[in-house]
Amino acid sequence: MNSIQPLSDIIVSLLNLVRKGAPRQLLLVSGGRQWCQQQVSGLNCPTTRILWIGDAGVGLVPPAQLKPVSAKQTHQLLGQESECVFFDCWSGFNPNGFGQVSGTLIAGGVLVLITPTLSAWQAFNDPEYEHIAVEPYGVADVGRRFIRHLQGCIACDTDLIQFTEETPLPQLCRPKDAVTPVAGTHGQPEAETSSCSAPFRTADQERTVKQCLQAVRQSRAVLVLTADRGRGKSAALGILAAVLMRKGITAPEQDIPNTDSSVNRDRLDIILTAPSRGAVQSVIAMLERLLSAELREHPRDLWIYGENRLRFMLPDQLSRQQPDADLLLIDEAAAIPAPVLLSLLDYRRVIFASTLHGYEGTGQGFAVRFMPTLDRRVPERQLLSMQQPVRWAEGDPLERFTYRALLLDAEPVTLAATPAQWGGVSFRKLDRDDLIADSDMLKQLFGLLILAHYRTTPGDLRILLDSPNIEVWAGFSEEEEPTLVATALLAYEGPINHGLAEAIMAGTRRPKGQLIPQTLLAHCHIPEAAGCRGLRVMRIAVHPQRQRRGIGTALLQAIEQASTDIDWLGTSFGATAELLSFWQPFGFRLQRLGYNRDKVSGTHAAVMLRGVSPAGIVLQEKGTDKASLQLKRLALQGTGQISSDLLSLFAL
Repeated sequence: MNSIQPLSDIIVSLLNLVRKGAPRQLLLVSGGRQWCQQQVSGLNCPTTRILWIGDAGVGLVPPAQLKPVSAKQTHQLLGQESECVFFDCWSGFNPNGFGQVSGTLIAGGVLVLITPTLSAWQAFNDPEYEHIAVEPYGVADVGRRFIRHLQGCIACDTDLIQFTEETPLPQLCRPKDAVTPVAGTHGQPEAETSSCSAPFRTADQERTVKQCLQAVRQSRAVLVLTADRGRGKSAALGILAAVLMRKGITAPEQDIPNTDSSVNRDRLDIILTAPSRGAVQSVIAMLERLLSAELREHPRDLWIYGENRLRFMLPDQLSRQQPDADLLLIDEAAAIPAPVLLSLLDYRRVIFASTLHGYEGTGQGFAVRFMPTLDRRVPERQLLSMQQPVRWAEGDPLERFTYRALLLDAEPVTLAATPAQWGGVSFRKLDRDDLIADSDMLKQLFGLLILAHYRTTPGDLRILLDSPNIEVWAGFSEEEEPTLVATALLAYEGPINHGLAEAIMAGTRRPKGQLIPQTLLAHCHIPEAAGCRGLRVMRIAVHPQRQRRGIGTALLQAIEQASTDIDWLGTSFGATAELLSFWQPFGFRLQRLGYNRDKVSGTHAAVMLRGVSPAGIVLQEKGTDKASLQLKRLALQGTGQISSDLLSLFAL
């Protein structure tokens, strides 16, 4: 067994390659807790751009010079760049946090993954289990499948460097596929960047901005810009906005100015929207960098340069108010529902920017849900894509590992053109241990869920695999060989013991999980909800090539027939006419409609239920009566908080 090893020496050796344009490295530090703590206690790294991700009170104690950032707060780091990241798995492995922080690393950077001894990792009580274990389950009930999945990813990765308690100091050398960079380009070959004028990081980014400039100088322009994460897409939007605010939208195309401070005198209004303000940090950072002290932010979310203005608005607010603008920039469009995006097409100039594969959402689902309608409404739309990485080198090994570990590029299989009727589909509950053993099936299944919901994140993968109250169902087409064409993710909820139910009704307890029973107890005051057991449909997805053939309904029927120990089937979703047309014919009835709009989708959350046992039918009827009174009260109030069109959609 090793004594204390010079972890600092390893990291210093790897960081020396940053300036040599090496690919980013994943360094696995694995051992017992005391050994891991010894390794990090004496760290002294030659850079100030170091991040420590973890909770010191739960995991390891970081070196004194590093301030820990919780994995749940890594979204605050978006837009930043780092040379070294320590990810403390003794604090828990948060998939979203890992995906977010890995994107901050520049070319040649090092991500240090500190884990328990690999062979014992599954037995370790990961602090994340406390967030996965819903009432009435405990940490011991949570599965260990996601860690097993990570172990498999580590075992098959020939690029990562392992430094463990049982192995000697690894021999380090410059990777053979490293590229020679130009200063300041973070790993891009000289031939690709020599034409770039500041602030461009790649020729790809420069070309994209110039294409956007040319397009938006027309009276009507709709562009769709897609890129994988780390290609400089958001920064390109910031450069575009800065050029337009300085030169105006009708000025002739010129090189990007860095010193010319002239201001267009015809006022220009740009609106920027995204699922959250944090998602546009890179856009705003680039805008502020290029326009420097002459740019004013007053009030918050309004930037003024001369007479020109850029405003940030959340999607729902923008969709409802529809303020005038000369140009609308939509970043992370994949994480915004397609109906909201389509409602913004009345603007004369719109740029939809979407990450293809990322923790924010998926551009693949964006393409399936949004692009066909866009093509019909605006056939002259332009498609742009960005391929060159900005922060790291081509073929980056850390990017490959992140994609594999978090299934960021998961997609369903492409089906034959011949349509299959639902009668040719068989349904069954899947064993989640079998899913871990079949990586192709897991990837196809998660890919279907990504397509079905714009907010599917890597964290959902861990819930799917490990949550103790989850069931996974699938439908397989039998055209030639069994092919996955549908899936459903289900959560068991209830019954709830009497004491907890009373506390929920009194408003003194809000346990994790149990969404539908808690809603019926806390908001509808129906005590019978505590004694019933049900299945909540968290997600249901049908392959895009097999939709509108009754497969989803048949899957629900198969689930109900097989689930003989439940009183109800339920669901909760953002209410739209399209979704209600699926749930209502199957007998689902409204139990409660949320008062507040979702800030991204603009929808109101609807809780619906279908009783399948005598007790469940009584519960449904009581909930329906409560919902009817709620809707009548809302209609009489006429406050506009919930539209009359939405109220009329519910068949009670």
